[in-house]
Amino acid sequence: MTPMFRYFPGFQVPADRAGWLARQLPPVAGDLFAGLKPQNYHLTLCTIDETAAPHPFLRQRVAKAFEAGLPAAAAIPFGRIVSKDAGAELTTVGSIAGIRQLYEAIVALLAPEGIEPRYRQSGLRPHVTLGVGRHPFDPVQVAWHWIPRELALIESHVGHSRHRVLQSWSLLAPAQGAFDFMADELPSPLRRAA
Repeated sequence: MTPMFRYFPGFQVPADRAGWLARQLPPVAGDLFAGLKPQNYHLTLCTIDETAAPHPFLRQRVAKAFEAGLPAAAAIPFGRIVSKDAGAELTTVGSIAGIRQLYEAIVALLAPEGIEPRYRQSGLRPHVTLGVGRHPFDPVQVAWHWIPRELALIESHVGHSRHRVLQSWSLLAPAQGAFDFMADELPSPLRRAA
């Protein structure tokens, strides 16, 4: 059975950023590369199901898993667009510890509903696919520190470049850390030793 529908929690790239990213891709020579529609740009956290027909109850199960609320958002440090054998991707630079913690918290919320991630043997590799097919180019440097505002359950129509958001949930803002210039305002046990 070839799956026709793939389901995943992920983050949709905002329209203004999606258009900007599409303009960062180098021009394509030939017809071996197909850029995705910017409205389909997203970051997949993990695939949670693949089916031959639309899944009738998955949205309700995911909604139940998230009914008590979601953890706070995490910053995703994007830094370059790279050419891969299978296409073009926006990739991260620096630490992804925050997004890894968010991913693990989301997976933990899904587990009691019997929903587990698939294909994660290689670990979490946050990226946004911008196109598919051969399109060799030198890496394009971009600086984007993204903090997603919503987590979406997305149904992908495999092979048809269509995505449908089944439901989305707001994420809390990430916790604000204390800055050095605030040290004088903090109670003495919270001040760093000089």
